[in-house]
Amino acid sequence: MNYQEEKKYIGHKDQLMKVKKIRMEDGKASGVEMVDVQNRSGMHFDVNISRGMDIPYLDFCGENIGFISPCGVVAPEYFDDKGLGFLKSFTAGFMTTCGLKVAGAPCEYEGTSYGLHGNLSHTPAENVSYVIDESGETPCAVIRGTVRDAIIFGDKMSLNREIRCYYKDRKITVRDKVKNEGFKKVRQMILYHCNIGYPILTPDSEVYIPALETKARDEHAQEGIADWMYPEAADPDYEEMCYYHKLKPDENNHSKVAIFNPELDLGIAIEIDLSTLDHLVQWKMMGAGDYVMGLEPANSTIDGIEDAVNNGSMKYLEPGEVKEYNLTFQILKGREEFEAVKNL
Repeated sequence: MNYQEEKKYIGHKDQLMKVKKIRMEDGKASGVEMVDVQNRSGMHFDVNISRGMDIPYLDFCGENIGFISPCGVVAPEYFDDKGLGFLKSFTAGFMTTCGLKVAGAPCEYEGTSYGLHGNLSHTPAENVSYVIDESGETPCAVIRGTVRDAIIFGDKMSLNREIRCYYKDRKITVRDKVKNEGFKKVRQMILYHCNIGYPILTPDSEVYIPALETKARDEHAQEGIADWMYPEAADPDYEEMCYYHKLKPDENNHSKVAIFNPELDLGIAIEIDLSTLDHLVQWKMMGAGDYVMGLEPANSTIDGIEDAVNNGSMKYLEPGEVKEYNLTFQILKGREEFEAVKNL
């Protein structure tokens, strides 16, 4: 039966697809508002409208996909924007958006100090809407909102986000439009901190990154570069390793990366538009209690503003200019779908 025929058999549309606003009321998460989405495919996720329209929770048929850090969900008022203070409220989750003025390492540039990964993910969204759009053949959950990263006497930017998930699809699309709201040219950095955790990520999981070139972030990561694609057993003494990949494009200048768990026969793929997200950071952290693999599309390098300016990867927006970024997340159900991603 199609959706219209199925509606004859239900009392309320919640039996088929749910999009609900929820509010957390406990501990440091108290006051955080999210939009909770569930569709007929078995996909379930939340959009944190109190924290940059990010996606903290994603699961499929009860199996968790992302990584929830030890601090869990934290309300934005606890944010420490100095140095590495970001980590005290870094939920990680499935997706955390870093930017818009800085993404990556804390740094000082032109007399201003910038904390790790910027302010965007700790900023509540405005003009938020959420609806099940039934105007097409297939209903679609649509969540929209705007997040501002602006300061008087300084850079003024906004991110307008639209998240879509169709009725029976195992996909989430994220479409962002970043705008320079001011009257001066601005630097603009963005990184999508996509985090894969247990049980999708185990020592037996398979990592697919179609890299044309791979560089280690530092000497420590260089020691493990031969094994960048292999997850390891959880180790309490593990020190993170980061790798920078130049991705192979397809005919549309897109690329896909993925992680697949053969025991669960389940995985996750990320489709990246390389025309605007031309860098991929891999965060390999095999620590006990901190067990995560980050697959992080970005528009520049992430070793500080000065480094990105000097190496030519920094992006800029003219007054009123808008830059669009697109990502698609797909649940991989079965080995065949994982192999199809690899054969693109």
